[in-house]
Amino acid sequence: MTSTPPRSVLLAARVTTLLAETFPEYVPGAQDGFRVLSPDAQEPRRMCVRWYGNARGSIFGRGPAAGVGQYSAALAKALEDAGYAVTQPPGGWDVHVADRPHDEEAPRYAAVANDIPFTAPWLVMDTWTRVHRATADSEARAGFVAGLLNRFMVLVDARKAVSADLAPFLEPADKLLGDGLCWLRREVHDSREYSELVQHGRLDALVDVANALRRGDEVVQEGRRAAYATAYPARAHWPLTYRVEWVPKATAPAVGYFPHPEWQRGPAEDAAIALLVEAGVRPVFYGESVGGSGFLCEQDGFMVSAVDPADLSVPGVNIGTIGRSAQVDRVPEVLRAAGWRIEGDEHDWTAFPPAAG
Repeated sequence: MTSTPPRSVLLAARVTTLLAETFPEYVPGAQDGFRVLSPDAQEPRRMCVRWYGNARGSIFGRGPAAGVGQYSAALAKALEDAGYAVTQPPGGWDVHVADRPHDEEAPRYAAVANDIPFTAPWLVMDTWTRVHRATADSEARAGFVAGLLNRFMVLVDARKAVSADLAPFLEPADKLLGDGLCWLRREVHDSREYSELVQHGRLDALVDVANALRRGDEVVQEGRRAAYATAYPARAHWPLTYRVEWVPKATAPAVGYFPHPEWQRGPAEDAAIALLVEAGVRPVFYGESVGGSGFLCEQDGFMVSAVDPADLSVPGVNIGTIGRSAQVDRVPEVLRAAGWRIEGDEHDWTAFPPAAG
C-alpha cells in the first residue's frame, strides 16, 4: 500500500515545478538559481524559496545583495500570481510560501507579542505562512499595520477577480469602506422595510460598492456605513429606488446597552444585563457608528439603560425591547426571581435591584 507524501513534500514539488518553468534551479558551484527548502528543523512544513547567487564565488551561495533581492522579488511575484500565499520578512531575501487556506474568513495578518530579547516587542504575523511580515513597537501599531495588510490583500484579490472596466473603481470603493474584513449588508425598501442583515466578506462589499460607483450611484459615508440608492433591477426607467447599506461587523459590539458616549452605565445596569444573559434572554447587539449618534443594531433583543443616564444616583433601570427580539417577555420573571421589583409592562419596564427596595 502506497502512503501519501507529506503536504510539505507535495508543496515543495509543486513550487519547484512552477518556478522551473521560468527560473534556473540552483546547482552548487555551477549554476545560480532557486532552491525550495524548509527554513528550520522544528517546523519542516514551513517552506521557503531561496535564490543562491554568485555560485562559484561563495560557499554560502550569497551573491551581491542587489542581485539576490531582484531575483527574490521575481520569485515572490511568480508565486503570488500562481495563487500561493507569499511572505518576505523585512530585511530578508527568503520567500516563504504556503497554500492559501480553504477558509479565508479569518484575518490573515495578526499582531503577536514577540518574546525574543533585544528585538521589536511586537510582530505582524502572516498566519498563512507562519512568519512575520513587519515589526512594531506597540500592540496598537502592530494591529494597525495588520489591518492595513489585510485590507490591501483583499484589494489585490479583487483586482484579479473583476473585469478590466470595473478595476478602476475598486480603490475608491476601498477608501469609502475603510477598515474591516467582515461586513453586514442590508436593503431598505420604502424607507421602512428593512431586510435581514447578511454577513459577507470584505471582497463582496468591495465589488458591490465598486459596481455602484461604476453605475454612477452616489455612495455616501455615514459613520462606518457606506450606502447608496439604486434602481430596482429591470426597472431602470422607473423613478423607484431602494437603498443598500454596508456596515462592518463590530469586533466589540455593545451588548445589552446603547453605546451613547454621554450615557453612563453603573453597577445596577451591569447586574441586570448579566442576570438576563445568564438566564438565556437575548440582548441587543449595537455595532458600528452609522452617523450622528446612531449605531447599527446587529441583533435585536433587550436593552438596559439608567433611568437618568446623566445621573446614576436616580434609582432604577429601564429595560426595553429593540426590534423583533425573542424571549423578552421573560424579563420580569427572571429579575423578580433574583429579588428585583418590576414596574411597567408591554416590553417596557423599570426595574429596581434588591438594595433599592
